[in-house]
Amino acid sequence: MNKRKCHFKGCEEIGEYRAPSSPKDLGKYIWFCLKHIKEYNKKWNYFSDMTADEIEAFIENDIIGHRKTKQIGSNDTSYFEKISKISERMFQGMNNLENALVHPSYYSSKYLNALATLGVDNKESSLNEIKSKFKKIVKELHPDTVGNNEKNKEKLTKVLEAYKIIKEQYDNNRKPHAK
Repeated sequence: MNKRKCHFKGCEEIGEYRAPSSPKDLGKYIWFCLKHIKEYNKKWNYFSDMTADEIEAFIENDIIGHRKTKQIGSNDTSYFEKISKISERMFQGMNNLENALVHPSYYSSKYLNALATLGVDNKESSLNEIKSKFKKIVKELHPDTVGNNEKNKEKLTKVLEAYKIIKEQYDNNRKPHAK
């Protein structure tokens, strides 16, 4: 192990603590013992060689992390067109995912129960097929078409909840996978 001496004039202690040599050269270090690093840090002034205007500019740039920014409206006018084209290419292969076949082990039990409530036997049914089945059942159970019946109200509530589960799966994932 390289034993460095403390950089403080006249000190013979081991320099275990590093400090930048100057604000202009933050990558070059000098080494101090514990006693002298504390003194050095108390006297350290990053802004010592800067004018008031330079200090003010530094503080303003500190707000944005000293990254260069552009003024609003100075961007390329075709920026949104370019982003749109990129996103179209990225998501091109995701069309008709609701009709994609899904391995049976990926179906959640919640989704399978919802299908059973609607009387849909085919797990690979499209959302349009499920929706038409749902509409047919709602017409059969709705109080406006068959009158006020408590059994029908309970069934209708279950059907509505089942369709909500199926719709959420399709909206969130485009396919009914387990969570």
